[in-house]
Amino acid sequence: MSSLEAGSTSRKFTLLMVHAHPDDECSGTGGLIARCAEADHTTVLITCTNGDRGQVIGLSLNPEESAEDRRALAEVRRGELEGATKILGLSHLYQFGYSDSGMEGWESNKLGEVFANAEPGEVAEKIARIIREHQPDVLITYDKKGGYGHPDHLMANRSAMAALDVAADPERLGDIPPWRVPKVYHTAWARSRLLRTWRWMRILGKKTPLDNPDFDETKYGTPDEEITTRVNVIPVRKKKWSALFTHKSQIGNNSFWRVFRLARRWLYPDESFVIIRSDVDSAKPETSVFDGL
Repeated sequence: MSSLEAGSTSRKFTLLMVHAHPDDECSGTGGLIARCAEADHTTVLITCTNGDRGQVIGLSLNPEESAEDRRALAEVRRGELEGATKILGLSHLYQFGYSDSGMEGWESNKLGEVFANAEPGEVAEKIARIIREHQPDVLITYDKKGGYGHPDHLMANRSAMAALDVAADPERLGDIPPWRVPKVYHTAWARSRLLRTWRWMRILGKKTPLDNPDFDETKYGTPDEEITTRVNVIPVRKKKWSALFTHKSQIGNNSFWRVFRLARRWLYPDESFVIIRSDVDSAKPETSVFDGL
């Protein structure tokens, strides 16, 4: 029986995820969180920013021009995050509250208060303390490209990877016993499925990156052959999508997510990951991030 199946008599595990923005927890790991909750595993989420420069749908706010609107959007997104994680059954939520850096190339990337410009050691130490407190069996964050190059995703990756070393170092954070996380993963969007989704969208008359004359498919997603772990999320798909669409200020009528939702059973029956460090052996491909533990 899989260690993610409800009713399993196997050992209970702890999963820690380091994400950048409210809603990221749903898109890449929402099904995994829900499956872990149903199997009574402990799930811990760190959301590094308050998402105050995300897109605004259905709200009369202009976060790029108004500090007051950014504060209002941050409050909205905080509420959406709390609602979404409640649906998924998350055990513990930590919100660091850094300011959103905005998309790559935005002027806000240069501001001192944004997450991308935070002190790396400070963020790593915050994460390391949570690692030591919860002693996770698995940590998941973005790959070194930040998935698609978002400055906050890049910073989340750097901070999480540095935190692993800090948490395991007995010379650091002497007030809490050290902890080495046995398995570490990066989130992964299978390139073949992204391309398939965009082709569906084109059939429906929606704009996609495929419309760009300079489109280069190698810049998108993770090559399928690099994916090591696929977790079946069909049993919890309703929870995943209910949680994702709780982030109304970000999802709204976004055509990508609408197509994604309609065709989820065929296009995205699982969530995929790449294992980048493991202290245990497990057969590949894996069907659970806890395989081998």
